[in-house]
Amino acid sequence: MPSADIALLCVPDAAIPAVAFVARPHVRLVGHVSGATPLDDVDFSIHPLQTFTGSETPDVFHGIGAAIAGRTPEALATADQLARALGAEPFPVDDAHRASYHAAASFASNFVLTVLDAAEQLAAEAGLDRGHLAPLVRQTVDNWAASGAASSLTGPIVRGDEATIARQRDASRDFADLFDALADATRSLAARGEHA
Repeated sequence: MPSADIALLCVPDAAIPAVAFVARPHVRLVGHVSGATPLDDVDFSIHPLQTFTGSETPDVFHGIGAAIAGRTPEALATADQLARALGAEPFPVDDAHRASYHAAASFASNFVLTVLDAAEQLAAEAGLDRGHLAPLVRQTVDNWAASGAASSLTGPIVRGDEATIARQRDASRDFADLFDALADATRSLAARGEHA
């Protein structure tokens, strides 16, 4: 007879199969908190769609989304109940869409930080610090949340101001590859907005 109802594995993704194997005889249901790992070795998953650095308070879960999945209706209901108990709003993500879901999270968090780090370094060359950029970042995110990216896009690419873009690229010499990739993607976004 299992000694616990559930085990929720909070371990690195690569460790999930081994830890689930060890836990399985002692619990009724095994779950994990990975956003990227399928349910091959567990019964359910719950992935809080939030960034965690280790200094959060318990209320960090209140009002955030949580991706849930389950191999059975009981397992899915368990994931749903856990998410709600934390104060999160559960939404389903199946294994077929898990990679795109997790990539979306990386774009929305980790990749944003990569871009902001480049912005901070470029701003420092002009004598600014990240505090000067923060209101711009906040307003951009607020605009995106309200209207989407294409409707919120501003700047020289939208205006077709290639001379300014060339000056920006020259100033971004340490980030030339990143600048080129982002400029190309932004041109595509601007074109999409024109046809919206």
